Amino acid sequence: MQYLKREGLIAPNEIDSDSDAVPLDFTRLSSRQIGSVHSRFAVRHAHAIFVAAKRASSLTMLKRDLRLAQAKYRFKNSKKYKTKYELDDAMVMEDEISALLDTITKVEAELAVITAIALGYEDYRNAASREMFRRSNEVAPKD
Repeated sequence: MQYLKREGLIAPNEIDSDSDAVPLDFTRLSSRQIGSVHSRFAVRHAHAIFVAAKRASSLTMLKRDLRLAQAKYRFKNSKKYKTKYELDDAMVMEDEISALLDTITKVEAELAVITAIALGYEDYRNAASREMFRRSNEVAPKD
């Protein structure tokens, strides 16, 4: 979870319940408190989307590097192996390709966590938005 701290993302298990409590019932909050929750989670959501986009772009570059390394390996070693399957098995054991595969797996896992955090932030933001909308449409009864 160090990568989350490096990127400035707050995972739900890291939120101190005393300092940043999020109420489950927004109807009991004042309009100012709802606006505060909405603003806080809108900013967190936007930042999480930005971090996810950076991870997705680095994942794309890593996959490109992997394809290039695999192509080079195939070109250099295609005559050593009788079948394509033997070549593919040997290719996975090569240090550069193995390292790229490990890094891709790690970045994909990080991207999945960051995306889930972004969706959580979005849910809180949307809930606050719905409550603000509901309150703005309430009209006092006329006599």
